[in-house]
Amino acid sequence: MVWFFRYLVVLLATASTFSYAHDVGFRTMTISPSVESDGFPMAVFYPTSSEPKVVEMGPFRLDIAVGGDVLEGSHPLAIVSHGSGGSYLSYKEIAISLARSGFIVGMPLHPHDNYLDNTSAGSAANYINRPRQITLAIDKLLGAPGLNTDIDPEKIAVLGHSVGGYSAIAAAGGIGDTRRLIETCNKNPWLTDPYCAPARDGSLAKTLINSPRDARIKALVLMAPVGILFSAQGALNDVNIPVLLLQAEKDDEVTEPYNADVIAKGLPDKKKLTRKMIHNAGHYSFLTSFPEFLEPELGPIAEDPQGFNRVEFQQELGEIIANHLDRVLKIRP
Repeated sequence: MVWFFRYLVVLLATASTFSYAHDVGFRTMTISPSVESDGFPMAVFYPTSSEPKVVEMGPFRLDIAVGGDVLEGSHPLAIVSHGSGGSYLSYKEIAISLARSGFIVGMPLHPHDNYLDNTSAGSAANYINRPRQITLAIDKLLGAPGLNTDIDPEKIAVLGHSVGGYSAIAAAGGIGDTRRLIETCNKNPWLTDPYCAPARDGSLAKTLINSPRDARIKALVLMAPVGILFSAQGALNDVNIPVLLLQAEKDDEVTEPYNADVIAKGLPDKKKLTRKMIHNAGHYSFLTSFPEFLEPELGPIAEDPQGFNRVEFQQELGEIIANHLDRVLKIRP
């Protein structure tokens, strides 16, 4: 498995991505409050015809054109759903890699489940609202002047990490059920996955979550996803689109066989599933690499298993995702 993954990375690194190395633009927009969700901000990375320059954004230095013009064309759209307590900058390397490859990338900041406000993390309301917020993000981008005419509405993918993976599946038609999560956590007291805490203390309401399927979503990329809510028979019957399922070999946050295994088993068309195990990766290895001075403060989210190089992996990960979506969405002839 290890040699095959390394061979795949080398192969992909020489594929079509580099012939489409665009400069990257950046802007933010706001999704207004509605009956479906509180309002929330969204970052957008995209290919640009403007001149980029190095700017400081939080603790990062990015070579981007802030407010730059969108490169004219018909670009695929990718929405990135962050994990619990996360932010859009947590996946900046993936977003920049996709933008360089020609994608417009929307990165919503899920309300009440982000680094600024994590008060809804693990709640039934959060599981209900997150898929709706993905749909609202797509709505916003497809209606945004200066962006919408350069988006191909037939080539939309959703990426998600951790509970963002759950959110992506639910937006694409998966039927979640918190009762399955509660039952599994209570039957297995050894299970230490973070989503079990509200299940055991009684704060997680028993809820069937049948989110409206967003038929505009044509592909999913799931990174160390929470899948335990989809363990009911037939929960994923309507998720009949290509899925790239990426697992971390040393993940201690989403335990198997309750997550990725549930998803792989439940998808109706196994030919549309591409499943890969990332050797020696931890749950947070899918996050961006952080400056060294921040690592002690950030703790586990900046840590990887011994011997794992997150900087190198992040470069490879963006290319793997871009090339996979290029293939399944038939972006280039």
